[in-house]
Amino acid sequence: MLDLLRRLSIALIVGICVMLLFVGGTLAKAESPAEDKSWIHPVKGTITDTFGTRSGKHKGIDIAAPEGTAISAVQSGTVTKSYLSSTYGHVVFISHPEGYETVYAHLSKRTVSEGEQVARGQKIGVIGNTGVSRGTHLHFEVHKGKWTYDKKQAVDPFIMVAAHSIEAVPATAQPAAEDGSVTVQKGDTLWGIANKNGLSVEGLKKINGLVSDHLYAGQKLMIEQRTASVSQYTVKKGDTLFSIAEQLQTSVQQLKQENDLSSEAIFPDQTLKITHSSASSK
Repeated sequence: MLDLLRRLSIALIVGICVMLLFVGGTLAKAESPAEDKSWIHPVKGTITDTFGTRSGKHKGIDIAAPEGTAISAVQSGTVTKSYLSSTYGHVVFISHPEGYETVYAHLSKRTVSEGEQVARGQKIGVIGNTGVSRGTHLHFEVHKGKWTYDKKQAVDPFIMVAAHSIEAVPATAQPAAEDGSVTVQKGDTLWGIANKNGLSVEGLKKINGLVSDHLYAGQKLMIEQRTASVSQYTVKKGDTLFSIAEQLQTSVQQLKQENDLSSEAIFPDQTLKITHSSASSK
């Protein structure tokens, strides 16, 4: 009888212990924080180009940062590609559970391999200037589904990554002149000037007839669309192209171009076309 009671007691104690372990594990699991599904910025730096520029051909954003800056995975996922491309340079592709694939290009070094599982915020490489690149920066793309050569599934990374998590280019502080122009300062970018003046990069390029995104210090950019009107000027005795240009607030080069003049020689009673421009609404 004592032996039976002893066995029952042992069984009861074991059962209680198992139950406590089960309950404790369940509570711990319930209290553990859920995996963070938000996306982080791949690198802290300066945005130098945005999605959709270059006549719609730029399918990502460019972020400049100092040499040696680490590049991080914006979210957990699986490395689908990690190789040296002739155009992307050292590049890493990551597929994410949400159905997106991210691309990190122009790296100087890759620290992950194809098939590797990566965590949100994990270092995957180092910023660089490899492939078709002009300056140290990260070219970052997001694709809904898998990356394709035509990039038809590309989406603006700002949709996925909060804009405030990346330090944007400070807008130029240079005020517009009376003629509706700004003068480019060292460090200015098209994106910064356009943002400051309520324009898109493509709109700013169109107004100024720009075909590339490169600027230089001292360059004059119009921030308002100009409407042209043409009038005529009759050359008087003693006039020169220089005096006419000064009087009409234009340039000798502009006068020569508008009137198909191959030299600066003019004669009395000659009629010259003069183009005047005025600002129109943006």
